[in-house]
Amino acid sequence: MKLRVLIVEDNVALRTGLELELRKREYEVVGAGDGATALRLAREAKPDLVLLDLMLPRLNGYDVCRRLRELNMNVPILILTARTADEDELLSFQVGADDFVRKPFKVDTLAARMQALLHRASAAPAAPQVAFGDCVIDVQAKTLRRGGEPVPLTPREYGLLEYMTLNAGRVLSREQILDRVWGLDYEGTDRTVDRFVTVLRQKIEKDTRRPAHLLTVRTFGYKFEP
Repeated sequence: MKLRVLIVEDNVALRTGLELELRKREYEVVGAGDGATALRLAREAKPDLVLLDLMLPRLNGYDVCRRLRELNMNVPILILTARTADEDELLSFQVGADDFVRKPFKVDTLAARMQALLHRASAAPAAPQVAFGDCVIDVQAKTLRRGGEPVPLTPREYGLLEYMTLNAGRVLSREQILDRVWGLDYEGTDRTVDRFVTVLRQKIEKDTRRPAHLLTVRTFGYKFEP
């Protein structure tokens, strides 16, 4: 069965070009030109991955991403945008995106990032449950509960949290984390890890200024403590 990709892009030429390229790569493709249509198609078509532009009519990409997560849709979301500010990338992760690609981009690079997201979304679990503080990870269901309540996580956030918890007590460099969670072909930087850690701390720590679980090891990387 072909994997289904929802492309949300108001530039008709770019959207059409991406649709053609992805169909050549054996994807089933659905296209939307505005945010409201994207939400409707996401519910109806149930895509395996969403390519999402930020600057959209009716609802912008941030709002679309946030709404998808509020609907408990754990589909991987990859942001495509011409915006270059670091704040845009951080905000994308905060509202639930899994990856961020700036325009212009090479289709081969985009395809590699898509494959990495899809692979991690379908990866087999390594353990049944991991508990720390007032949080419990269900590795089989790929979910997090805090104080008994579900905590929405994107596939990338979940991948980072699972990797850190299953390596509790070990100091992990940013490069190690990138290679394991994002994949060897990922072209991002160490700052990508830092941004995801910032977002993840907001979801698991009682005090983000004094984290008890996801600790920074100065000049090297991060360490998880139960």
